[in-house]
Amino acid sequence: MRWWIALGVVLAACGGAGPVAPAPGSPDVACTETFCVTYPSDWSALVGDGFVSFTHPTDPDRVLGTASETNMEGVVRNAGGTWPASVEVAAASFWALLEEAGVAELATVERLAGGSVASFGAYQDGRLWTLLVPVDSTVAVGIEVRAPNRTWQSHVDVFFSDVVVFSG
Repeated sequence: MRWWIALGVVLAACGGAGPVAPAPGSPDVACTETFCVTYPSDWSALVGDGFVSFTHPTDPDRVLGTASETNMEGVVRNAGGTWPASVEVAAASFWALLEEAGVAELATVERLAGGSVASFGAYQDGRLWTLLVPVDSTVAVGIEVRAPNRTWQSHVDVFFSDVVVFSG
């Protein structure tokens, strides 16, 4: 078998080009004034005013994440929808905006226990995972994780494992 065929088979199995994910580091926690999010300790976290940004040293330009409050009503209305709407509609509206910009394609939207909604799809030359954790009827904590391929799913699982929202 020629080496480029073998490389193609390996890349297809991993879900795309880019670095294969190492095992995620032990869970750590980053907090803003309104929420905390669990993340793998091998990622760097930068806490800002109302948000946390994350990068992984393997490829900090393509393996990254964010967590912040999201105005679900604004997302739905900007995508041409009407409010009120469900958290699933808010997640799909976010993807619709990305698809309209020509940078993403939604694959799945899934309601999780407790009312959060996870979604996954292609983003530019990689993958994007999102989680919306409702805070109230219009606001959610939104988490995004971007990586070059599906091998990063175990890292995403850590990000999505525990989000704590502080009551106002």
